[in-house]
Amino acid sequence: MRVVVTTRWREQGLRGFALTALVSAAVILVWLVDRTSAHPVVTACCGERVGGPLSSALLRLPGSLVAPAPLLPVWGSLIQVLLAFGLAEAAVGVFRTVAVVGASQVLATLAGRYFVWYAPVALGGLPTSWRTALDTGPSAATVGLAVYLAIVLGCPRIGVVVITGIAVAVVFAPSSELAWREHLVAIMVGTACAGVQLLAYRWSARRARPEIDAGDLVREQSVRG
Repeated sequence: MRVVVTTRWREQGLRGFALTALVSAAVILVWLVDRTSAHPVVTACCGERVGGPLSSALLRLPGSLVAPAPLLPVWGSLIQVLLAFGLAEAAVGVFRTVAVVGASQVLATLAGRYFVWYAPVALGGLPTSWRTALDTGPSAATVGLAVYLAIVLGCPRIGVVVITGIAVAVVFAPSSELAWREHLVAIMVGTACAGVQLLAYRWSARRARPEIDAGDLVREQSVRG
């Protein structure tokens, strides 16, 4: 992975990590604005709550990704974005990074609503008091992205590092019941995305170059990402 990142930096510079830089800058900017008198603006555009209308939740999803997370300081969110987005952008490109992040964020958010509004206690349901909880931050997206990268690139250390860090924060932070449920969903989403891509690579390998192992094709295309 270090070779992939350094090669992309050497060839494209900051332009090769435009998405990572944009999201990181947005995390810092929204955090700064949230600490000023413009806090209501952040709440209005990014403050996703589990009990809010689904239509407004979908509109706030992009903003909620970069909004301050209830369980993490801003530097924690920033490190998650730099590691997960930076590695993904270098290894698999912007399109796949955005696709996995979007899927993880959307499905984790919807799952949070399910656990609060519909799920019975036996299936992880939470009390109605959680309907006012803030559901913001990049954790779910970065968890899904880390798991996806770990599987597709055959580098489990990526997923272990990111997930371990988030797990520690969730376990020792107060009111983390919703967070760990959403992170579990994000792990499943990242795994599913990786499975789809591996199957696509295997199909391409058999169709175009059957003499080459599909795993080699995965690594080759990831390095080119």
